[in-house]
Amino acid sequence: MKSKTKKRIIAFIMALIIIMTVAYVFYGKNWLAEQQYIQRQKNSEFLKNELMQKMLDIEKQSQEVFNEILNLSYDIELFQKQKIKLKKTDERIFEVNLEQKPYFDYKNLYLISSNQIFVLNKDLKKIKWDKHFEEELINIELLDANRILVLTKQKNAICLNRDSGKEIWIKQLKTLPKIKDNSIFQISLNKFKQLDRSIIVMYSDNEIELIENITGTSMVIYHSENKIEYLSDFDILEKCIYFIEKNKISKLIFDVKS
Repeated sequence: MKSKTKKRIIAFIMALIIIMTVAYVFYGKNWLAEQQYIQRQKNSEFLKNELMQKMLDIEKQSQEVFNEILNLSYDIELFQKQKIKLKKTDERIFEVNLEQKPYFDYKNLYLISSNQIFVLNKDLKKIKWDKHFEEELINIELLDANRILVLTKQKNAICLNRDSGKEIWIKQLKTLPKIKDNSIFQISLNKFKQLDRSIIVMYSDNEIELIENITGTSMVIYHSENKIEYLSDFDILEKCIYFIEKNKISKLIFDVKS
């Protein structure tokens, strides 16, 4: 009797061990592996964060040292400073006021008045085409596929062909996009290879000023007789900017001399 009871107890214990073993294989082992994976991920993230922070600290320190070297080199004039002159080469007067900044592509210049768009050559001599609208214009945007988008005050977006002005499509907008002011922008070395440093362009009232971005030193100031209303981006092909004074647009060439 005792022998049978002992065998039953041993069988029960063996069965329990088997069940626990199976449970561990299917559940416990996976749970343990999952915990190990989670810990490895935590360790990896910690190391990456620590390394990234150290890299950022090194980059910051390197940039500070680099800026100090640049400032020092400019202060003691180890290098001959580059000189830039701004020369007005062309201008054109319209019968209406121009009311947004000039836009350009590789061959044309695009201007808008209250309800009219003008497209002309970059020498400002020939108007290729112009188009009147029943609505007041507020902005234009050059698009791919040789197209230009005209935005009206009545929330219409009108797509035109750049070469002819022919209407391609029109769409009613829910809201009008905000117009960005470019009263200050940078011309970087990778954009204008002739420069020996990046420069800042800014305008106000009747002046356009070029400033060194390293030292903040004024390089040249162009004075206009009239108030400057709008300024274009830098035209890398023509090496110039265009500015508007009421009903007149002018072309300002960057003459760079080392």
